[in-house]
Amino acid sequence: MVVTQEQTYLAGWGSAKAVRIPSKIIKQLNLTDNQELTVTVQDDSIVLTPVKKQPVNIHELFADWKDDGKRNQELDWGKMEGHELPW
Repeated sequence: MVVTQEQTYLAGWGSAKAVRIPSKIIKQLNLTDNQELTVTVQDDSIVLTPVKKQPVNIHELFADWKDDGKRNQELDWGKMEGHELPW
């Protein structure tokens, strides 16, 4: 585990407060813009934890998939061994 410590400031943002997270930490944790975070308080410390969402449909599951171009026909997976549906 790599421990990174940076200093930042609490600033006013409308009727709330905001903290800028240094880019070094953003890169280390591979965070993205509009990343959802959970905010918790532990032992008088603020802890931000990235939310790792599970895909809810096949479109989200394959949203970042890139075709490698290696398949130009259906693959033969062998004979049926369970209760697969025949094609």
